[in-house]
Amino acid sequence: MEHQDQKKSAIDVGEVPTNRLEALVDGVFAIAMTLLVLSIRIPDLANPTAGDLFSQLVVLWPTILSFIISFIILGMFWVAHHTEFRFIKKLDHKLIWLNIFYLLFVSLLPFSAELLGRYPYNQAAVIVYGIHLMLMVLIHYFMWQHASHHKDLVVEDLDPRINKLADRLSYVGVSSYVLAIALSFWRIEAALIIYLLVPLPYIFGWIYRLV
Repeated sequence: MEHQDQKKSAIDVGEVPTNRLEALVDGVFAIAMTLLVLSIRIPDLANPTAGDLFSQLVVLWPTILSFIISFIILGMFWVAHHTEFRFIKKLDHKLIWLNIFYLLFVSLLPFSAELLGRYPYNQAAVIVYGIHLMLMVLIHYFMWQHASHHKDLVVEDLDPRINKLADRLSYVGVSSYVLAIALSFWRIEAALIIYLLVPLPYIFGWIYRLV
């Protein structure tokens, strides 16, 4: 037993509670969601008329739409992470670092969102945004897979339907973003519509039903 413990990370020896990691996650999500609004810049006009200001605000619509979509998507990811950690009771070394890399992509989303808002009809911006979201879904999925395959990390008597739910959440997310990227080679607008529609089943809770 002592020999086995020597092979473990110091983090893996004993109980590692989740509360500090959850606090870090909440903080990073809060900052990232706040930073999104910084991409919306007030037009710099000298003594504009109402018509001038309205016309400039109309120009901002792609940036505003990107902000709204990205804010909701980050909210969607936060809810998924919060739900996941209702069933995770402790951490190990690998799970902590999977979360750290997950937060890396969370904190980078304001960049991808601003890129999409500034160049909404540029395929490169649409693809970067889709790949970014797809990587977030995959890392989140790997976190749950790691935790659920280590019974000491999750609650006792875990409902097997939770694993099916995790698979469904990841499948819908990844397939949707792959579809959006593929559609961008046909029509950019179609890809943008996919990004707009993806959060709906999460917002209304349809996808969270246990079956």
